[in-house]
Amino acid sequence: MVPIAQAEKQILWDPRSQSKFVVGGGSQISLYEWAPEQSGIRHLSSRGDLSFVKCFAWSPDPAFDDLFAVGLVTGRVELIRLEATRLARNNVLSSGAVAALPVRNSRSCNTLAFCQADPNYLAVGLDKVRGDPSLVIWDVQSCVSTLLPSKIGPPSNDAVVARPQPHIAKADAGPRADSRMLQQHALTEVVSALSFLPQSTCLLLAGMSFRWLRLFDLRSPTSATTNVASKVSGIATNVIDPHQVACCGDGTVTIWDIRKLPQPLLTFTDKDAVADGERPRPGSVVHHIEFSSTRRGMLAVMEKDSTYVRFWDIRSANAADTSEGERSRDSSQSRAPRRSWTNLPWTASGSGAGIGISELQNPSSVVLADTRKTKSFGSSLASFALVPDGNPFSVTSQIMVVNKEGDLELHVLHDAPKQSTWSSRGDLVIGAGLSCKIFPGFQDEGKPSHPWDASIDQTSDDPIPFGNGGANSPLVSKRDAKENSTLLTARFADSRQYKPRLYSPASFRHFRLEPSPARDERRVERPFQRHDGERIELRVQHAPTEKRTPRNGKDNSPAIQQVVEDDISMVMRTRAICGYGISNVVHNAKLTRTDPFGRCGISEIWAWILHSQGLLCFPTARIHGYDFSNQGLQGIWHGFPPLPRVTVARSKSTISLPVDLLSTSFEAATADTNSSGTPSPTDIPGLLGTSSQSAEDVFYGDFDAAVGLLLSRQNPARIPPSPSLRTKKMKQRQFALQLCGWSLSDEDLSSVIKKWERDGQCTRAACWLVFTKQYTKALEVLMRSEDETHHLVAGTLAALVPGGSKSSEMRELSERLIVRLLDPYVRAMLTQLTSKDWSDVLEEEALPLHERLAIAFQYLEDKALSSYLHRTVEHLSSRGVIEGLIITGLTPDGMDILQNYVDHTGDVQTAAILSSYVCPARFQDLRAERWQEAYRDLLDGFRLFHHRVNFDIGRGQILREAVRNGDLPSAFEWVPRHILIRCNYCSKPTNPSNTAATSNNRVTTCPGCDRALPRCCVCLMTLKIVPDASRDADLFISRSASKDTIEDAIIMCQTCRHGGHASHILEWFFGEEGTGLHGICPVAECNCRCGDEL
Repeated sequence: MVPIAQAEKQILWDPRSQSKFVVGGGSQISLYEWAPEQSGIRHLSSRGDLSFVKCFAWSPDPAFDDLFAVGLVTGRVELIRLEATRLARNNVLSSGAVAALPVRNSRSCNTLAFCQADPNYLAVGLDKVRGDPSLVIWDVQSCVSTLLPSKIGPPSNDAVVARPQPHIAKADAGPRADSRMLQQHALTEVVSALSFLPQSTCLLLAGMSFRWLRLFDLRSPTSATTNVASKVSGIATNVIDPHQVACCGDGTVTIWDIRKLPQPLLTFTDKDAVADGERPRPGSVVHHIEFSSTRRGMLAVMEKDSTYVRFWDIRSANAADTSEGERSRDSSQSRAPRRSWTNLPWTASGSGAGIGISELQNPSSVVLADTRKTKSFGSSLASFALVPDGNPFSVTSQIMVVNKEGDLELHVLHDAPKQSTWSSRGDLVIGAGLSCKIFPGFQDEGKPSHPWDASIDQTSDDPIPFGNGGANSPLVSKRDAKENSTLLTARFADSRQYKPRLYSPASFRHFRLEPSPARDERRVERPFQRHDGERIELRVQHAPTEKRTPRNGKDNSPAIQQVVEDDISMVMRTRAICGYGISNVVHNAKLTRTDPFGRCGISEIWAWILHSQGLLCFPTARIHGYDFSNQGLQGIWHGFPPLPRVTVARSKSTISLPVDLLSTSFEAATADTNSSGTPSPTDIPGLLGTSSQSAEDVFYGDFDAAVGLLLSRQNPARIPPSPSLRTKKMKQRQFALQLCGWSLSDEDLSSVIKKWERDGQCTRAACWLVFTKQYTKALEVLMRSEDETHHLVAGTLAALVPGGSKSSEMRELSERLIVRLLDPYVRAMLTQLTSKDWSDVLEEEALPLHERLAIAFQYLEDKALSSYLHRTVEHLSSRGVIEGLIITGLTPDGMDILQNYVDHTGDVQTAAILSSYVCPARFQDLRAERWQEAYRDLLDGFRLFHHRVNFDIGRGQILREAVRNGDLPSAFEWVPRHILIRCNYCSKPTNPSNTAATSNNRVTTCPGCDRALPRCCVCLMTLKIVPDASRDADLFISRSASKDTIEDAIIMCQTCRHGGHASHILEWFFGEEGTGLHGICPVAECNCRCGDEL
């Protein structure tokens, strides 16, 4: 049904999904036919003698494709046939017969609705009048025969089709009532909208008095009703989801589930249309709504006097924390309790952002996330109708619109839902309609290399820089960097001795030896079966992969392919194959220099770890009860609690990262350390021996003495000069400057100034000369530059340096100039010379972090320095800048920075590797456990199983070192148990951690239910399961491992579940001399070949 306001045009499509539609307005109704093959609209028939038309509805009766019900302002309803006007009878062309449905009291007919399940039922909605119902249900079957041409006559009884059940019950309306009238409802109420539910003959929805949504059950004369408070001016039913209904009132659209009417599923307004960028119109009123008959969950909405139609995907809803005043809802809806995003139900088949609309309980907590709109038409629209599409997999939706002048236009909207998903190996699949395209994340060139085959760069001729690499290298001498690299290599030299990979011959049975075919890049046709039996062809296209091109070069690959290849998952895969891991600190720093994510500071943080471990961990990291390993500048400046005395006394190793993990070469591990000339860990004093600390340490707990000892271990020529300001933490400042990798000694500063000048970084060299008050040299450096702008800067500096002609005008001019300059070092120079405030210089975030930290420790007072470190950590943590670890170190505060770094970049690989050094070896953090498990799953998804095992081995060595140091208890489980024996009766583990089962010598029974354990299938003796704690205690008492033999071991076949003592099973299958005796299971009537798996 479509209401008609004055002479406003309205459009209605054929309910039988044919190509016909009707446009009505004023006193005329016209029937058209759309020819899609010709892209034309053909006029079929018109009726122009109608007067006082208020609304009309199109009957879905398949026997009459042109039957309409027209409601007049008097309340009278007329049934007419539009195409009947084209038939001439007796040389007379008339308007055709009319069947009238009268009304007792004259009032306006507001709405009409035919029943789709039984087209003979017609609901009529009227204005209110005293003592007369406003909702009337008619049975028009008897009067439809009068609309047939006289030559045809009424249909015979044999042609009458049985009407669907259940029938609408007929109420007793008195002897004078029309026999076609079935029921009457809604006394003294206005009926504004009507709609029968799809596939139902007796459920009718009605909008009552613009205040209520009422559901009528017409199976009984006294209809049962369900009322919901809601402003309703229009109702739309969903053919695809019959229980889903939408209604509109003022500017609000509400989605309901008829089975849960008291609470709406979703409520939204034009304010929620954030996806298409349209600004909300104040005072907008929803004029017409309609569900798509081919696209599930698609609702078309048109506002009054709007120039476009908006499409809402009600299946795409996201949580939103909005205030009560942000959306216009009535009081009954605003009182609904809010629900958090975590409590919302998820669909079983949708993506992570999808929400099952049928399960939502609170419309205030979700908003629609997917909206589209048509183009903006030239004039205001009067109405629209969605064009049905016979193709269920169409990528477009068609809509016919009519403006207020009566002009028609067909618009095509590309709104096919696109499904996208990532494979575990990095491929992106995007599907729409019957087509899908695969974008591979990498070029499949065969089996990836093994971890031990990776080319690890261990050359130490070039020092590993901090900052942005190369041009931004810090003041760390090449000799110091080489010494640190040599020590780190020695720490790894006695580690794992890699051997060529050995495979079991039986394992090759599971592999196909023939070469696998290359990936077909052509279009592939894949048929699949629809529910109706029709075979549909699915077109799959593989996007070709090309070699990556430099970012500054010409790239001819599609943009989306480039996005897939540059995704962080592909970057992590490339790193892993190239040897990025726990034991490759030097290689990690060099590898991430050219990384697409290298600008995030990853290379700088690896270089800092290499540098800091060389300062903190040699020959020992534990001094006077303090463990300096993994500490950053914040720990050096503020201090941290000492270790317990017992822990210090038990410590056998004195380093943070294990002996075999700080060097980075797999190749060095495979070399013979005795003949290579590389010093072994035992040759370094204190490296593997007993810690120099003891419980009788007289300086235990003295942090200043510990820092002083750290400082005294460094090369005296490399110790930074003492800052000129007064401070209570002079040793902390000096060591922090070294930890920053920044030396201001005359020798180092002079050499690095020359290097910067050769590299063309004249402003950087001049900036640090100004900071160290070498103004003349700074001016000379700028004047020697080939850049003329540097000469102009030299003139400005000459006027600002001490001794120059200063003036207030000059300072004001310099301050204005600072804002316009692009070079951060020039801005820093001018800021320092004009304001004399180092805090203003530190606000220059374009300077590398380690340089700003060096400035802070050199020139800021104690209180200002503490405040600056705190602000910088908060700022870097909020932005996810991983370089913040230089300040926090690998501490719990550093885990916060890593979490934000993962949130910003998705680089779970770096977070997993860095956190493995300290979690759980130093402290527990659930986030670190999630990163590590996510990275392990990622490697398994890429089928990089050897790389994942190598990662696990590195973590195990760290945990082993922590157990040896006493940081973890000796009973700590490095790896969770993968195999557990359970009782066949009670399903409880048969090897509990306690020894209660062995206290009564009951090792042959289940500790849970006391039932006997299974018997050995060879000797038929009951098996024994001794808890690990009891066995270890017996071995400790006996002082010998001779009792721990294979006699106590148990072997179980994973196929037939039979087993027994390991010695008996091996003897059964292989005999005493290893010759095969039996091939099948020793249990009678069991034909399992258990021996093949041994």
